[in-house]
Amino acid sequence: MLEVGKLYSCSEYFLLLFPDKDTAAATTTAADLDPLAAAVTAIAAAYWTRELGKPVSFCDPETPLLVLSVKEEYIQVLAGDKVGWIINEDWLNIKEIVV
Repeated sequence: MLEVGKLYSCSEYFLLLFPDKDTAAATTTAADLDPLAAAVTAIAAAYWTRELGKPVSFCDPETPLLVLSVKEEYIQVLAGDKVGWIINEDWLNIKEIVV
């Protein structure tokens, strides 16, 4: 379980950042790190923005995630200069950054 106030990283995947928990709950998707992952994730973010009528962005695997709130598997994070909700799936292999 991720803890509020700690830093984490998801070094294998680009993550979609949803504007709120309910929007995140409307879908589950992530792009793995391959040559087309950034393009695929950008397209997925644009698709979900259009489908859900709310802005969906994304962050790359190098972006540290500061956990702001935890609601079941939905995690509100600060990812660089963006705040959004991710869906914490076990297969994402999100790890704590120890400083």
